[in-house]
Amino acid sequence: MKVNPVITVLLGILWISILASCKKEQTTETEQSEVVERYLEFKTKMNAMNASSGQMSNFLSIIGASQLRNNGLQLKSATGDSVVTDTVPCDTSDYWDYWTCATVTEFDNGDGTFTTIYDYGDGCDEFGYLAKGKITYIWKNVGNDYYSKVLYDHYYNYGMEMNGYSEYSFISDGNSYFEYDSAQGSKDSLVSPGIVFYWSGTSTGKDDISIVYDNGEKYTYTSNYSNKWDNSTYTVLEGEYTCISEPDGYEYHYLVTTPLFYNYACTNTWVAVSGVETIHYKDVAESYDFLIDYGNGNCDNLATITENGETSVVDFGELIYEYCGEDVVSDSTTAYPGR
Repeated sequence: MKVNPVITVLLGILWISILASCKKEQTTETEQSEVVERYLEFKTKMNAMNASSGQMSNFLSIIGASQLRNNGLQLKSATGDSVVTDTVPCDTSDYWDYWTCATVTEFDNGDGTFTTIYDYGDGCDEFGYLAKGKITYIWKNVGNDYYSKVLYDHYYNYGMEMNGYSEYSFISDGNSYFEYDSAQGSKDSLVSPGIVFYWSGTSTGKDDISIVYDNGEKYTYTSNYSNKWDNSTYTVLEGEYTCISEPDGYEYHYLVTTPLFYNYACTNTWVAVSGVETIHYKDVAESYDFLIDYGNGNCDNLATITENGETSVVDFGELIYEYCGEDVVSDSTTAYPGR
């Protein structure tokens, strides 16, 4: 996909609930409360941003792309041979143009770290959506260890402006690699036509971001989580997240209670295909819990929500159209296969 560099792991992880023992096909068509609907809208928009950007994969591919361009790529090829950068069968001089409408600059900080900046200025067309502001990656790579801090400076996309940071670390298990695919590359981590990155290992991430919607709604988003990658799947092993409404004072606090499993072979799937999250809501007048269960591994966008003893089914495939529009669906499913 064409990578639209947005933060790390806000991870577009959307939540729906059910008691762990319930099955989707056994639930009734119960309307969700306003509390749950508001939460689903927020998570759907974050999921669209995540699917369009690749999140953690994006941060890793930013590093791989910069190393490729500067003849310092550390990964092996799909055949197992060490990379010889002057034999890469494509011209990488304009790969930033393929990725983004932003102006991209890179420099060596002289302390073992590097900086890559995406500057969208007053705005440009990023795959049919207006992008503005700036994203800065400060990163380093030593052997199998990768690290990046991502800074958001009035970054705007999908009707949201973000300020704050994300921070990631990744340890490759030795099975990360790149390959050539001149016919069609996987845009999830495509550097330029013909080069595709695949990442395998374990990672951690955290976010501290303020978000303002076009309608004036303001949120503070924080997270702390750990993940596992194996090239074709992605699992959130543990995670704790908060979403606080600044003007209204209500808060969602949610935990990954059963690992969330994402299968990239499930095309047109926006959410985890299995796993459970628990969400605690509170405001000045009330507080209560609800559950989201993503099922048993079926390739769909369905999840079950249980609140106040009642269970219902949500289709995130429909919500993505409702809250984000057809264009984002078309862009992200093409750009980020399996998400």
